[in-house]
Amino acid sequence: MRKLSIPALLFFLAIVPAARAQQQWIAEGKLINGTDPSIIARGVEVEILSLDVGMSIIKAGSTDSSGKFRFEGLPPNRRMMVRANYKDANYHAQLSFTAGKANTDVTVYEPTTSMAGIEVQEAFLAFQQSGEDLKLLETVTFNNKTNPPMTFVAPEGTFRTSKSPGLLEPPQMRVTAPGSSMPVVQSVLESADGTNYYTLYPLRPGETTFEVQQLLPYKDRSYRLIKKFYQNVGSLNIGVIPQDMVLSGEGLSKIQSDGEKNFSIYRTPSIKAGTEIAWEFSGGTPVPDAAEEPTGGSEIQAIPNDVGESAIMIGSLLLMGFVLVLWYAFNRSPEAAVGQADARTRTLKEQREQLLKSLAELDHRKDTESIGQDEYLKQREEGKRRLRRISLLLKE
Repeated sequence: MRKLSIPALLFFLAIVPAARAQQQWIAEGKLINGTDPSIIARGVEVEILSLDVGMSIIKAGSTDSSGKFRFEGLPPNRRMMVRANYKDANYHAQLSFTAGKANTDVTVYEPTTSMAGIEVQEAFLAFQQSGEDLKLLETVTFNNKTNPPMTFVAPEGTFRTSKSPGLLEPPQMRVTAPGSSMPVVQSVLESADGTNYYTLYPLRPGETTFEVQQLLPYKDRSYRLIKKFYQNVGSLNIGVIPQDMVLSGEGLSKIQSDGEKNFSIYRTPSIKAGTEIAWEFSGGTPVPDAAEEPTGGSEIQAIPNDVGESAIMIGSLLLMGFVLVLWYAFNRSPEAAVGQADARTRTLKEQREQLLKSLAELDHRKDTESIGQDEYLKQREEGKRRLRRISLLLKE
């Protein structure tokens, strides 16, 4: 039997860990306080998340005395991001690796319980008749312009919406964070008195958009909505589909009706926090749900979500598409500035390009078998729907 010499054995033991280390990635960085740079974020919980199959935690740790973090032994060739939980708010940053190493700083902010410097930038409601049901989608965008920048957190809730009479099932909510184009599903909490729902999702500096969908009864083509507003809202646009469904109530006026696209838009003057409205819905010719394309009938595949595949689309896709169409259609009225229309078109084209780039990445994941067939098909269908909506808006 051939014996292995001691020098050869030592050499073998030395190169094996080195080779293994070369196959593992490293991520490091620092938490930067965007409210006061002199504040050091010591001992803050930091996690590395994988975004390839769902959103899972790969590594967890905390910052050192200088606010820095470092993670070794990360799996290679994965899409990852870093998440830091600083004073009850999560902050994220994508990790970009070069030669197996990523250096990424994460900006965090001090918390505030004051709404000073934070306002509702825009809000609108959309209603769609669906058989004996009425689908309500409420969209509210907050703009946090605090100076110095701070994150709004409140144990009683950062955003609240009233519970509609006769609600058929718990509402669904999704949130789009500042700087993101991908919404994530967010849980809602019911108030102790059962009159409203709220969320604890923090309002970081910038724009945060909440979308809440409720399913309401519409038997005998009639419904009475009682809604309380918990924030000051400027003039509110209300979209209604089908066009022949009638909406009436104090302060309401119809400002647009489109027979071809089968919707109408109503408007109310500004609404103060604490105001309760009562609107009547009646009539309307039911609109059939949009037919789905066959699974194999398109070359368009779905996109991977930037914050994990758990961020699913919620609610009626027809309603979502309708909201976008009516909103842009109204803003493209003769009174709207031409520059705004150009900016919207440019934004839509940029979003389309981002989606197309993501498609290539999804194909690669499918080829390398890093995503299951069922999840791939689900994401594929989502991509088809999103691209169809963008194409529709670009044709307006």
